[in-house]
Amino acid sequence: MRLSSVLGPTVVFLGALAIWEAATSYGWVDGLVLPSPLAVVSLFAADPGLLASNAGVTAAEAMSGLFIGNCLGLLLAILFVNSPTSRRSVLPLAMGAQSIPIVAVTPALIIGFGNGMEPKILIAAFLVFFPMLVNAMRGLRSADAEVGELMHTLSANGFQRLWMIRLPAALPFIFTALKFSACSCHRRGMGGLGPWSRSLDRAGELAVSRRRGVGGGAHLHRVQHGNGRARRRH
Repeated sequence: MRLSSVLGPTVVFLGALAIWEAATSYGWVDGLVLPSPLAVVSLFAADPGLLASNAGVTAAEAMSGLFIGNCLGLLLAILFVNSPTSRRSVLPLAMGAQSIPIVAVTPALIIGFGNGMEPKILIAAFLVFFPMLVNAMRGLRSADAEVGELMHTLSANGFQRLWMIRLPAALPFIFTALKFSACSCHRRGMGGLGPWSRSLDRAGELAVSRRRGVGGGAHLHRVQHGNGRARRRH
C-alpha cells in the first residue's frame, strides 16, 4: 500500500476535525447543535454506555428505514418495468414526493406517530426509496433484448424472465443504490426531530382542544396550570 493513499485521507480527516473544533470553540456553531469533537470524546470516556445504547437505537432506526425503503423501491421498480400503466400512473407521484423537503415532512410525521422511532424510520425509508427506484428501473431495463427473446421462444413466464435475466442485469445498479442508501439512511433528520418535538407537542395539544371544543380546552388549561404550579413548588 502506498503511503500517499493513506496520508491524503488522514490529513483531510484531521483537517476536518480541526475546523470542526474551531467552529464550536469560537462560537460559530451552537454547541447544542454540533458538539465539539473533544466534548464527544470526553462524554464517551465518562459514560461509554450512554453513547453505546443510543448508537444501538440509531443503528436500528437507520437499518429499519434502509430495509423498508429499498424493498419498496425495488418492488415498485419491478412493477413499473412490467406494467407501463402503473408506471404512468404512480411514477409521477413518486417523483413529486421526492421533491418535498425533509423539514416539511418531519413535523407531520411527529404529529401523526409521536416522537418515537417510527418517524425516524419513515424518514430514513423516504431518503433511500427514490435512489433504489431509479437505479433498479434502469438496471431492469438494461437486460439483453436478445436473451429476452430467447427466453420467450423457450416459453419462459414473467417470473422466470425476471429472475434469470432482468435481476442479474440490474445487480450492479442495485448495489450502487445500496451504497448510496447506506450513507443517506443516517441523514434521517435526527437532529431536526428534537427541536420540532416540543413545539409540535404544543400544536398537538391545541389540535386536541379544538376537537374537544371549549370544555376540552378548559380542561387542558387547568391541567397545564396545575402542572405549572407543581413545578413551582418543587
